[in-house]
Amino acid sequence: MMDEQVIQLTRETFGNIPPSSVIAFYVMAVASLLVFCWGVWRRWKLWRQGRPVAIREILLGNFARLKPRLGRLLKEGLGQKRVRGRGLASWAHIMMFAGFMMLFLGTTLLEVDHLAGKVSEKLHFHHGWYYVIYEGALDLFGLLFIIGISLFLWRRMRRPSSVGHRASDWTALGLFLGIGVTGYFVEGLRIVWDRPEGLALWCSPVGAVLAKIFGGMSEATSRSAHLSVWWMHSLMVFGFFAMIPFTRLLHFITGPANLFFSTPSLGQLAPISIEDVEETGVVGVSEIAHLDQQQLLSLDACMECGRCEEACPAFASGKPLSPKAVVQDLKGLMEVTANGGSVALHGDTIKAETVWACTSCNA
Repeated sequence: MMDEQVIQLTRETFGNIPPSSVIAFYVMAVASLLVFCWGVWRRWKLWRQGRPVAIREILLGNFARLKPRLGRLLKEGLGQKRVRGRGLASWAHIMMFAGFMMLFLGTTLLEVDHLAGKVSEKLHFHHGWYYVIYEGALDLFGLLFIIGISLFLWRRMRRPSSVGHRASDWTALGLFLGIGVTGYFVEGLRIVWDRPEGLALWCSPVGAVLAKIFGGMSEATSRSAHLSVWWMHSLMVFGFFAMIPFTRLLHFITGPANLFFSTPSLGQLAPISIEDVEETGVVGVSEIAHLDQQQLLSLDACMECGRCEEACPAFASGKPLSPKAVVQDLKGLMEVTANGGSVALHGDTIKAETVWACTSCNA
Protein backbone atom coordinates (compact mmCIF):
# COMPACT_ATOMS: atom_id res chain seq x y z
CA MET A 1 0.00 0.00 0.00
CA MET A 2 2.85 2.36 0.93
CA ASP A 3 4.66 1.69 -2.37
CA GLU A 4 1.48 2.42 -4.32
CA GLN A 5 1.12 5.75 -2.53
CA VAL A 6 4.78 6.61 -3.16
CA ILE A 7 4.46 5.83 -6.88
CA GLN A 8 1.77 8.53 -7.12
CA LEU A 9 4.01 11.21 -5.58
CA THR A 10 4.92 13.98 -8.04
CA ARG A 11 4.29 17.65 -8.74
CA GLU A 12 3.47 19.67 -11.81
CA THR A 13 6.51 21.44 -13.27
CA PHE A 14 4.64 24.65 -14.06
CA GLY A 15 1.98 24.34 -11.38
CA ASN A 16 0.11 27.63 -10.79
CA ILE A 17 1.94 29.25 -13.73
CA PRO A 18 -0.41 30.63 -16.45
CA PRO A 19 0.26 29.54 -20.06
CA SER A 20 1.16 33.12 -21.01
CA SER A 21 3.84 33.16 -18.29
CA VAL A 22 5.21 29.81 -19.48
CA ILE A 23 5.55 31.20 -23.02
CA ALA A 24 7.24 34.35 -21.71
CA PHE A 25 9.53 32.14 -19.60
CA TYR A 26 10.81 30.24 -22.64
CA VAL A 27 11.18 33.42 -24.71
CA MET A 28 13.32 34.96 -21.96
CA ALA A 29 15.28 31.74 -21.56
CA VAL A 30 16.18 31.81 -25.26
CA ALA A 31 17.08 35.52 -25.05
CA SER A 32 19.32 34.84 -22.04
CA LEU A 33 21.01 31.98 -23.89
CA LEU A 34 21.61 34.18 -26.95
CA VAL A 35 23.25 36.88 -24.81
CA PHE A 36 25.37 34.16 -23.18
CA CYS A 37 26.48 32.78 -26.58
CA TRP A 38 27.23 36.27 -27.89
CA GLY A 39 29.36 37.02 -24.84
CA VAL A 40 31.33 33.78 -25.17
CA TRP A 41 31.82 34.46 -28.88
CA ARG A 42 33.33 37.87 -28.01
CA ARG A 43 35.84 36.22 -25.70
CA TRP A 44 36.50 33.49 -28.29
CA LYS A 45 37.58 36.20 -30.76
CA LEU A 46 40.10 37.42 -28.18
CA TRP A 47 41.56 33.94 -27.69
CA ARG A 48 41.91 33.46 -31.44
CA GLN A 49 44.63 36.12 -31.50
CA GLY A 50 47.00 33.45 -30.22
CA ARG A 51 48.79 30.66 -32.02
CA PRO A 52 46.43 27.82 -33.01
CA VAL A 53 46.07 24.84 -30.69
CA ALA A 54 45.67 21.36 -32.17
CA ILE A 55 42.20 20.82 -30.69
CA ARG A 56 41.28 18.12 -33.21
CA GLU A 57 44.43 16.13 -32.40
CA ILE A 58 43.76 16.47 -28.66
CA LEU A 59 40.14 15.32 -28.92
CA LEU A 60 40.61 12.64 -31.57
CA GLY A 61 44.10 11.46 -30.64
CA ASN A 62 44.87 8.19 -28.90
CA PHE A 63 43.41 7.65 -25.43
CA ALA A 64 46.86 7.57 -23.80
CA ARG A 65 47.21 11.28 -24.55
CA LEU A 66 43.60 12.05 -23.70
CA LYS A 67 43.57 10.17 -20.38
CA PRO A 68 45.69 12.60 -18.29
CA ARG A 69 43.57 15.53 -19.49
CA LEU A 70 40.33 13.79 -18.54
CA GLY A 71 41.87 12.71 -15.23
CA ARG A 72 42.86 16.26 -14.34
CA LEU A 73 39.42 17.54 -15.32
CA LEU A 74 37.75 14.98 -13.05
CA LYS A 75 40.15 15.32 -10.10
CA GLU A 76 40.76 19.06 -10.10
CA GLY A 77 37.46 20.14 -11.65
CA LEU A 78 34.71 17.88 -10.36
CA GLY A 79 36.81 16.65 -7.42
CA GLN A 80 37.84 20.20 -6.46
CA LYS A 81 41.37 18.99 -5.65
CA ARG A 82 42.97 22.28 -6.61
CA VAL A 83 40.90 24.42 -4.23
CA ARG A 84 41.37 22.27 -1.13
CA GLY A 85 43.59 23.21 1.78
CA ARG A 86 42.78 26.94 1.97
CA GLY A 87 40.47 26.91 4.97
CA LEU A 88 37.31 28.97 4.69
CA ALA A 89 37.79 29.73 0.99
CA SER A 90 38.06 26.02 0.19
CA TRP A 91 34.92 25.08 2.11
CA ALA A 92 32.99 27.97 0.58
CA HIS A 93 34.03 26.99 -2.95
CA ILE A 94 33.30 23.29 -2.46
CA MET A 95 29.85 23.92 -0.97
CA MET A 96 28.97 26.48 -3.63
CA PHE A 97 30.24 24.22 -6.43
CA ALA A 98 28.47 21.09 -5.14
CA GLY A 99 25.24 22.99 -4.56
CA PHE A 100 25.32 24.71 -7.94
CA MET A 101 26.08 21.51 -9.85
CA MET A 102 23.26 19.60 -8.15
CA LEU A 103 20.74 22.42 -8.59
CA PHE A 104 21.72 22.82 -12.25
CA LEU A 105 21.46 19.06 -12.81
CA GLY A 106 18.14 18.92 -10.96
CA THR A 107 16.66 21.78 -12.99
CA THR A 108 17.86 20.18 -16.22
CA LEU A 109 16.32 16.81 -15.30
CA LEU A 110 13.04 18.52 -14.38
CA GLU A 111 12.91 20.20 -17.80
CA VAL A 112 13.78 16.93 -19.55
CA ASP A 113 10.92 15.23 -17.68
CA HIS A 114 8.55 18.07 -18.59
CA LEU A 115 9.39 17.94 -22.31
CA ALA A 116 9.44 14.12 -22.39
CA GLY A 117 6.01 14.05 -20.76
CA LYS A 118 4.71 16.23 -23.59
CA VAL A 119 5.77 13.53 -26.06
CA SER A 120 4.33 10.62 -24.09
CA GLU A 121 3.05 10.17 -20.54
CA LYS A 122 5.06 6.94 -20.41
CA LEU A 123 8.27 8.97 -20.61
CA HIS A 124 7.37 10.91 -17.46
CA PHE A 125 9.84 9.86 -14.72
CA HIS A 126 9.53 12.60 -12.10
CA HIS A 127 7.45 10.59 -9.64
CA GLY A 128 7.68 7.87 -6.98
CA TRP A 129 10.90 7.24 -5.08
CA TYR A 130 12.85 9.16 -7.71
CA TYR A 131 10.74 12.22 -6.86
CA VAL A 132 11.26 11.73 -3.11
CA ILE A 133 15.06 11.40 -3.45
CA TYR A 134 15.19 14.25 -5.96
CA GLU A 135 13.31 16.68 -3.71
CA GLY A 136 15.32 15.75 -0.62
CA ALA A 137 18.69 15.95 -2.40
CA LEU A 138 17.97 19.35 -3.94
CA ASP A 139 16.81 20.73 -0.60
CA LEU A 140 20.07 19.58 1.00
CA PHE A 141 22.37 20.84 -1.74
CA GLY A 142 20.42 24.09 -1.95
CA LEU A 143 21.37 24.73 1.67
CA LEU A 144 25.03 23.97 0.91
CA PHE A 145 24.85 26.43 -1.97
CA ILE A 146 23.46 29.22 0.21
CA ILE A 147 25.98 28.54 3.00
CA GLY A 148 28.86 28.59 0.48
CA ILE A 149 27.69 31.89 -1.02
CA SER A 150 27.23 33.39 2.45
CA LEU A 151 30.80 32.42 3.37
CA PHE A 152 32.08 34.06 0.20
CA LEU A 153 30.15 37.24 1.03
CA TRP A 154 31.56 37.28 4.56
CA ARG A 155 35.09 36.71 3.22
CA ARG A 156 34.72 39.50 0.67
CA MET A 157 33.51 41.88 3.40
CA ARG A 158 36.84 41.30 5.14
CA ARG A 159 38.59 42.36 1.88
CA PRO A 160 41.74 40.20 2.04
CA SER A 161 44.52 41.86 0.04
CA SER A 162 45.22 38.70 -1.96
CA VAL A 163 41.74 38.69 -3.52
CA GLY A 164 40.79 40.92 -6.45
CA HIS A 165 37.80 43.22 -5.87
CA ARG A 166 35.26 44.39 -8.45
CA ALA A 167 31.72 45.72 -8.15
CA SER A 168 30.51 42.87 -10.37
CA ASP A 169 31.70 40.38 -7.73
CA TRP A 170 29.05 41.69 -5.32
CA THR A 171 26.44 41.57 -8.07
CA ALA A 172 27.24 37.94 -8.87
CA LEU A 173 27.24 36.83 -5.23
CA GLY A 174 24.04 38.76 -4.49
CA LEU A 175 22.39 37.19 -7.53
CA PHE A 176 23.49 33.73 -6.42
CA LEU A 177 22.12 34.28 -2.93
CA GLY A 178 18.86 35.64 -4.34
CA ILE A 179 18.46 32.62 -6.62
CA GLY A 180 18.98 30.23 -3.71
CA VAL A 181 16.64 32.02 -1.30
CA THR A 182 13.82 32.64 -3.80
CA GLY A 183 14.06 29.00 -4.89
CA TYR A 184 13.14 27.93 -1.37
CA PHE A 185 10.41 30.56 -1.17
CA VAL A 186 8.88 29.25 -4.40
CA GLU A 187 8.93 25.76 -2.93
CA GLY A 188 7.42 26.83 0.40
CA LEU A 189 4.62 28.84 -1.22
CA ARG A 190 3.88 25.97 -3.60
CA ILE A 191 3.44 23.67 -0.62
CA VAL A 192 1.03 26.15 1.02
CA TRP A 193 -1.47 26.08 -1.85
CA ASP A 194 -0.77 22.50 -3.02
CA ARG A 195 -1.16 21.12 0.55
CA PRO A 196 0.82 17.85 0.22
CA GLU A 197 0.88 15.58 3.26
CA GLY A 198 3.17 13.00 4.81
CA LEU A 199 6.15 11.98 2.70
CA ALA A 200 5.05 14.28 -0.14
CA LEU A 201 5.46 17.19 2.28
CA TRP A 202 8.57 16.24 4.24
CA CYS A 203 10.65 15.02 1.30
CA SER A 204 11.19 18.79 0.88
CA PRO A 205 12.14 19.63 4.49
CA VAL A 206 13.23 23.25 3.94
CA GLY A 207 10.13 23.99 1.88
CA ALA A 208 7.97 22.28 4.50
CA VAL A 209 9.38 24.49 7.27
CA LEU A 210 8.82 27.62 5.18
CA ALA A 211 5.28 26.44 4.41
CA LYS A 212 4.61 26.28 8.15
CA ILE A 213 5.82 29.88 8.44
CA PHE A 214 3.58 30.95 5.54
CA GLY A 215 0.74 28.78 6.83
CA GLY A 216 -1.53 31.71 7.67
CA MET A 217 -1.95 32.62 4.01
CA SER A 218 -5.13 31.87 2.13
CA GLU A 219 -4.87 29.77 -1.01
CA ALA A 220 -5.48 32.80 -3.24
CA THR A 221 -2.78 34.83 -1.48
CA SER A 222 -0.26 31.98 -1.55
CA ARG A 223 -0.89 31.38 -5.26
CA SER A 224 -0.40 35.06 -6.06
CA ALA A 225 2.77 35.23 -3.95
CA HIS A 226 4.03 31.99 -5.49
CA LEU A 227 3.68 33.37 -9.03
CA SER A 228 5.39 36.65 -8.10
CA VAL A 229 8.34 34.96 -6.39
CA TRP A 230 8.58 32.40 -9.22
CA TRP A 231 9.06 35.27 -11.66
CA MET A 232 11.65 36.91 -9.40
CA HIS A 233 13.54 33.62 -9.24
CA SER A 234 13.32 33.07 -13.00
CA LEU A 235 14.48 36.59 -13.88
CA MET A 236 17.49 36.25 -11.58
CA VAL A 237 18.40 32.92 -13.21
CA PHE A 238 18.15 34.49 -16.68
CA GLY A 239 20.25 37.43 -15.52
CA PHE A 240 22.84 35.05 -14.11
CA PHE A 241 23.27 33.14 -17.38
CA ALA A 242 23.37 36.35 -19.43
CA MET A 243 26.12 37.90 -17.28
CA ILE A 244 28.43 34.84 -17.21
CA PRO A 245 30.66 35.90 -20.16
CA PHE A 246 30.98 39.48 -18.89
CA THR A 247 32.13 38.76 -15.33
CA ARG A 248 34.38 36.40 -13.40
CA LEU A 249 31.58 33.85 -13.78
CA LEU A 250 33.16 33.04 -17.16
CA HIS A 251 35.43 30.89 -14.98
CA PHE A 252 32.61 28.31 -15.09
CA ILE A 253 33.60 27.71 -18.72
CA THR A 254 37.23 28.72 -18.95
CA GLY A 255 38.26 26.92 -15.75
CA PRO A 256 37.33 23.40 -16.93
CA ALA A 257 38.46 24.20 -20.49
CA ASN A 258 41.84 25.37 -19.22
CA LEU A 259 42.25 22.23 -17.12
CA PHE A 260 41.52 20.05 -20.13
CA PHE A 261 43.53 21.81 -22.84
CA SER A 262 46.58 22.91 -20.84
CA THR A 263 49.76 20.86 -21.01
CA PRO A 264 49.35 17.71 -18.85
CA SER A 265 52.89 18.11 -17.47
CA LEU A 266 52.40 21.25 -15.40
CA GLY A 267 55.36 23.06 -13.87
CA GLN A 268 57.68 22.48 -16.84
CA LEU A 269 59.09 25.07 -19.21
CA ALA A 270 58.56 24.29 -22.88
CA PRO A 271 61.89 23.86 -24.72
CA ILE A 272 62.72 26.40 -27.43
CA SER A 273 62.61 24.87 -30.90
CA ILE A 274 65.50 26.11 -33.06
CA GLU A 275 63.54 25.10 -36.15
CA ASP A 276 60.62 27.32 -35.09
CA VAL A 277 62.99 30.20 -34.34
CA GLU A 278 64.60 29.90 -37.77
CA GLU A 279 61.20 29.75 -39.45
CA THR A 280 59.48 32.59 -37.58
CA GLY A 281 62.35 34.68 -36.28
CA VAL A 282 60.60 34.76 -32.88
CA VAL A 283 62.31 33.78 -29.63
CA GLY A 284 60.02 33.58 -26.62
CA VAL A 285 57.11 36.02 -26.35
CA SER A 286 57.26 39.66 -27.38
CA GLU A 287 53.59 40.23 -28.26
CA ILE A 288 50.23 38.73 -27.32
CA ALA A 289 49.99 36.80 -30.61
CA HIS A 290 53.07 34.77 -29.62
CA LEU A 291 51.04 33.06 -26.87
CA ASP A 292 48.84 30.17 -27.98
CA GLN A 293 45.05 30.15 -27.82
CA GLN A 294 44.98 27.95 -24.72
CA GLN A 295 47.27 30.37 -22.89
CA LEU A 296 45.00 33.28 -23.78
CA LEU A 297 41.98 31.28 -22.62
CA SER A 298 43.78 30.65 -19.32
CA LEU A 299 43.92 34.42 -18.74
CA ASP A 300 40.11 34.43 -18.62
CA ALA A 301 40.17 31.45 -16.24
CA CYS A 302 41.89 33.55 -13.55
CA MET A 303 39.62 34.46 -10.62
CA GLU A 304 42.20 36.69 -8.89
CA CYS A 305 41.98 34.43 -5.85
CA GLY A 306 45.61 35.15 -4.92
CA ARG A 307 46.66 31.51 -4.64
CA CYS A 308 49.54 32.09 -7.09
CA GLU A 309 50.82 34.98 -4.96
CA GLU A 310 50.73 32.81 -1.85
CA ALA A 311 52.91 30.20 -3.62
CA CYS A 312 55.36 32.65 -5.23
CA PRO A 313 58.63 33.06 -3.24
CA ALA A 314 59.55 36.18 -5.23
CA PHE A 315 56.31 37.89 -4.20
CA ALA A 316 56.73 36.71 -0.59
CA SER A 317 60.24 38.20 -0.45
CA GLY A 318 59.00 41.60 -1.61
CA LYS A 319 60.33 41.49 -5.16
CA PRO A 320 58.38 43.34 -7.88
CA LEU A 321 56.58 40.24 -9.13
CA SER A 322 52.92 39.42 -8.65
CA PRO A 323 51.86 36.43 -10.77
CA LYS A 324 48.25 37.56 -10.40
CA ALA A 325 49.08 41.05 -11.68
CA VAL A 326 51.02 39.59 -14.62
CA VAL A 327 47.99 37.51 -15.64
CA GLN A 328 45.63 40.48 -15.32
CA ASP A 329 48.01 42.77 -17.23
CA LEU A 330 48.26 40.23 -20.05
CA LYS A 331 44.47 39.92 -20.08
CA GLY A 332 44.20 43.69 -20.43
CA LEU A 333 46.74 43.63 -23.28
CA MET A 334 44.76 40.87 -25.01
CA GLU A 335 41.67 43.10 -24.97
CA VAL A 336 43.58 46.20 -26.13
CA THR A 337 45.22 44.47 -29.10
CA ALA A 338 41.90 42.92 -30.15
CA ASN A 339 40.49 46.45 -30.43
CA GLY A 340 43.37 47.60 -32.62
CA GLY A 341 45.46 49.14 -29.86
CA SER A 342 49.25 48.99 -29.83
CA VAL A 343 50.89 48.56 -26.43
CA ALA A 344 54.29 46.94 -25.95
CA LEU A 345 54.26 43.73 -23.94
CA HIS A 346 57.79 44.30 -22.60
CA GLY A 347 58.30 47.56 -20.78
CA ASP A 348 54.75 48.92 -20.97
CA THR A 349 52.62 45.94 -19.94
CA ILE A 350 55.21 43.86 -18.07
CA LYS A 351 58.13 45.76 -16.57
CA ALA A 352 61.69 44.45 -16.97
CA GLU A 353 62.17 44.21 -13.20
CA THR A 354 59.04 42.04 -12.99
CA VAL A 355 60.40 39.61 -15.59
CA TRP A 356 63.83 39.39 -13.95
CA ALA A 357 62.31 38.83 -10.50
CA CYS A 358 60.98 35.46 -11.70
CA THR A 359 63.37 32.55 -11.14
CA SER A 360 61.27 29.98 -13.04
CA CYS A 361 60.96 27.92 -9.85
CA ASN A 362 57.60 26.45 -10.98
CA ALA A 363 56.04 27.06 -7.57
